[in-house]
Amino acid sequence: MFSNEIRLPLEKKLGDDLYRTLEGDILTDIIAEGKIEESSNYYQLILQGHSFKAMPNLSPGVSAIFEEVLGRLEFKEPIEFYINNSPELNAFAIASTEEGQPHIVNLNSGLLQMLSDQELRFVVGHEIGHIISRNANISKLINFVYPNPARIPVLLQHKINLWQKLAELTADRYGFIANPDMASCISGFFKISSGLNAERIGFDFNAYLEENERILARFRETGAGSSLSHPINPIRIKAIQLFAGSGLYKSLKENHQPAADPALDEAINDLTLTLMVFSSSPLDQYRKQFIATAGIIMANIDEQMTEDEYKLILNSLASFTIFPSEYLDTILKAGEVGNQLMEAISKILEINPSDRYVMFDMMVSMVHTDRRISKPEITFLFDIGTRMFGMNRKEVAQLIAGNLQQGWNPELYAQS
Repeated sequence: MFSNEIRLPLEKKLGDDLYRTLEGDILTDIIAEGKIEESSNYYQLILQGHSFKAMPNLSPGVSAIFEEVLGRLEFKEPIEFYINNSPELNAFAIASTEEGQPHIVNLNSGLLQMLSDQELRFVVGHEIGHIISRNANISKLINFVYPNPARIPVLLQHKINLWQKLAELTADRYGFIANPDMASCISGFFKISSGLNAERIGFDFNAYLEENERILARFRETGAGSSLSHPINPIRIKAIQLFAGSGLYKSLKENHQPAADPALDEAINDLTLTLMVFSSSPLDQYRKQFIATAGIIMANIDEQMTEDEYKLILNSLASFTIFPSEYLDTILKAGEVGNQLMEAISKILEINPSDRYVMFDMMVSMVHTDRRISKPEITFLFDIGTRMFGMNRKEVAQLIAGNLQQGWNPELYAQS
């Protein structure tokens, strides 16, 4: 069902990047040929033993909804649907990685008890959307390479986190195609997020949308949405509204031939900016500027930026931006890197003077990342330590010595 056309462009780009980074083509073949048990038939056995398998002869009512959604999404690959005994309002999809094995969609019983048929169509369409877009395959690949999430490098961690949020927005588009009724889509979000029966409290659809806009405005101001594992409901709801009124959806609905929609892409990019902002505080913006400019200058004093130095800069920037290499390019294109560094140091010291030691320590670490120390690098440290950080030479020497003693690993085979 038009996978590439329905997906958000940035989600597709990030998903493709992750797949390449994790050597998806190679690992997928290895997993399939080795029949490693972290595959759909493993979960199939678990669910068959502990959950209810929904089939037309056993559950004609709910099975008819599943078949209807499959028909609307024009998805022909086999899927087994399971219902798990859990009050938690949740569902998940598992993509098959073995030929002949069905995909799996599991719904907790709490969802069926809480949601109307229309609301359920959206949820089922959303889960199938993860399979159609192949995002479920990428998720399995991530879990295979990093069974312990704590091992994920910071640089990759933030990219995965953003991709996961955008993948939810892509899946929501399939949910809306399965249930093109905005009111029931929104009421489903309300029920899942609150655990309340909409009819019981007299849920007001229009008032909820108005409140959604106010909440969204606050998140845009603070950038707090980047810290969450899923995109916040206001973003998801607004994204569905944009898709519902888009030329993309209109072309899909009228002739089943999705057309490119630059206006929708631009609106979605603007909407999802809050997911990419770690902090909107001026201090953090100057810290980011300092890391990039200090890294560039320190790495180039010996006229050669090594791969280790480049990685250190990116890893340091990864705490402030999802796209550190792009930010580094922006700094370089702006030019006058030295002036940008001086500005960043001055502003940081003005806002938070105690950062001077953290900043200086980072610059010393950059000196010996390549496992060598040069006289021009040390001269520069003494100059900036006394001139910009307000230290005397003895203090600078002590800080350099302390950092070297703790972190320097000399190059044993350096050429003279």
